[in-house]
Amino acid sequence: MAFLEGFPIFLMVNKMIRLCIILLVINFPNISASEQQLYVGCAEVSITPKEPVALEGSFTLRISDGVHSPIQASVLAIGTGSSKSIKDLSIIVSADLVHIPNVITNKLRQRVSQIIPDLDVSKIFICATHTHQAPVVMSDNFVLPKEIMSVDEYINFFVERVSSAVLEACNDIQQGSYAWGLGQAQVAYNRRDASFDFTAQVYGGVSAKNYRGPEGPEYQGIPVIYFFDNKGKLMGAAINVWSPSQEYFGGNKISADFWHPVRKILKKEWGDDFVVIAWCGAAGDQGPVRRFQTEAENRMMKLRGLDSWVDEFGRRISESVLDTYSLVKNERKSKIFFSHEAETIPLPGWLLSDDEIKEIKGWMNAYQKELDEDPSKAYRLARPISWRKQTLERQKLFKNSTEGFYPSEIHVLRIGDVAVCTNQFELYTEYGLRILGRSDASMTCVVQLAGPAHYLSTAIGIKNGGYGSRPESCAVASEAGDVLVDVTVDKINKLFDPLLRNLPDQGKLVENKPIGVGWVDLLKKMDNWEYEKDYWNIKRGNIIGSSEGGDHHFCWTKESYDDFEAHLVFKLTGASANSGFGIRLKPVSYSNVPGYQIDMGSSYWGSLWEEGGDGMVDQFNPKYVDRFLNHNDWNHYYVEAKGNHIKAWLNGVSTIDVIHENGPIVGRLGFELCNGPKQTKLEVRALYVRKCNKQN
Repeated sequence: MAFLEGFPIFLMVNKMIRLCIILLVINFPNISASEQQLYVGCAEVSITPKEPVALEGSFTLRISDGVHSPIQASVLAIGTGSSKSIKDLSIIVSADLVHIPNVITNKLRQRVSQIIPDLDVSKIFICATHTHQAPVVMSDNFVLPKEIMSVDEYINFFVERVSSAVLEACNDIQQGSYAWGLGQAQVAYNRRDASFDFTAQVYGGVSAKNYRGPEGPEYQGIPVIYFFDNKGKLMGAAINVWSPSQEYFGGNKISADFWHPVRKILKKEWGDDFVVIAWCGAAGDQGPVRRFQTEAENRMMKLRGLDSWVDEFGRRISESVLDTYSLVKNERKSKIFFSHEAETIPLPGWLLSDDEIKEIKGWMNAYQKELDEDPSKAYRLARPISWRKQTLERQKLFKNSTEGFYPSEIHVLRIGDVAVCTNQFELYTEYGLRILGRSDASMTCVVQLAGPAHYLSTAIGIKNGGYGSRPESCAVASEAGDVLVDVTVDKINKLFDPLLRNLPDQGKLVENKPIGVGWVDLLKKMDNWEYEKDYWNIKRGNIIGSSEGGDHHFCWTKESYDDFEAHLVFKLTGASANSGFGIRLKPVSYSNVPGYQIDMGSSYWGSLWEEGGDGMVDQFNPKYVDRFLNHNDWNHYYVEAKGNHIKAWLNGVSTIDVIHENGPIVGRLGFELCNGPKQTKLEVRALYVRKCNKQN
């Protein structure tokens, strides 16, 4: 039991017995084919050192001389299922630290694997709140005096404390429920001040004559996930604030910053055992420092009876969390979809030119010379030297790799309707917003600083330069941000895929031919078609329609159909191409053909349009089309029309399923070349139809 130093032996034995019982009765499968019972456990532990430590978040060495507010680590254990294994349980840790070096994650996983051997420790991640009043956790950043707690000693202390909390959370695991909601509060402001000379600086100043405005966007949403025990009592909440906790900054006191009043307020409301899981959102270029009307801001803060912005931000966040809770508390769900994917992805590194490397070496050597001449300046010079040394070491790794890749671990979780995605960086807000915009989840939590912290700047940020957008600040450049967004969104959307791939057996083709009997090949007999020869070329086994735009141009079968099913294999090309497979058509002329169209073309794929009638009857969301459409290549529609019920599948995906009460129930089949400036070429190489039995 030596692995949990300071943990009472009798309590640990009791907890281990309870955990063994749990291991026999709970299973947490990773891939959820259906909604399953949620299991959840929470714990928290102080990670405040009792000895002086070096404080992170500055280029000058600072030694702690007291505690402004205690720093904590919170643990959420979560999974779903009901049988015999705990191996797929996910462990989420948030900690009041600046960042999470790999050594901390690796040591915690190793320790937890000793305590809970069946747990898949790759499903553990730790994220930092980014308080700048936390212990230094990188051993080569400063030259530390011997009389204080060393970096290695603090890391071991952290791992011992947090591993005990992981064990406690696992022992607390129970059937539970969750609710989620999106709050709002102004906590962060874009801190990159751009100038008319196309440069930018962090807090460069908004009152200067050449101030152009903030370089990038801001985000003030506060996503919250609430977790309840088996009696419906609140256990904890994951709170995603898109701001580093950097209001209390620059002194020598340890501090959790605004997360401390958040915890106090919410514990007062929900009990001392309520656990706040603090998540810092994409905020590499955001911070809590007020940028405009600061006198007015300060006046309002004091009128509320508050003495500090730490407390004011704590109030704003807590009130948002409480307000959101009041709206969603009755929407708890105990059975959810749950998945967790973890992967180390290769990101393109930021390869520098020889001149850029020479400049960085020049700065490093100049600082080193100054330090050699006066070693007493180590408190000020060690960090600027190590900052550049680490940059040069990364460059060696990038140049020795044929691809220049930088490995970075990400996690993507589905917790019911909510996506949670992590990254290791101080991620510029633009990237987080791009993830939100493209995510299929009802709500998405972007969690940064789940690993070693480097800024990940945008293309415009790198162009403008300045701290946070220069090579010393960043391990990777904006191309890596693009990759990170794409991979993250792809993983989220696979977990939240809303597409119904429920193509019935009769809707399948084998070598472009349908399965079963009764199918008629409409490309076999050409005398069944009416069309304009200037726009349509209909030959055995093939239909080609072509138009440079202008009026509508239709072709159609001479025979009418009421209830039927059909297969169509086709290719649509051309600038702004737009066409459709017509059903229940009632031709008036070659340019006036009322009836339905199973639509083709940008913004219309997979939709049902009624020409000369109600217009758009059933529109498929165009944001999903690229996931299954073969652009400028062959595609397959399967269509069922039975009475007023129209159904269609595009490449196996259900896109139309609608009952249109007043629509036509009989008519011709055909195709359209759309009117307007729409260059369109439609090629059809398979068209089969089968009439349906009326009683079916």
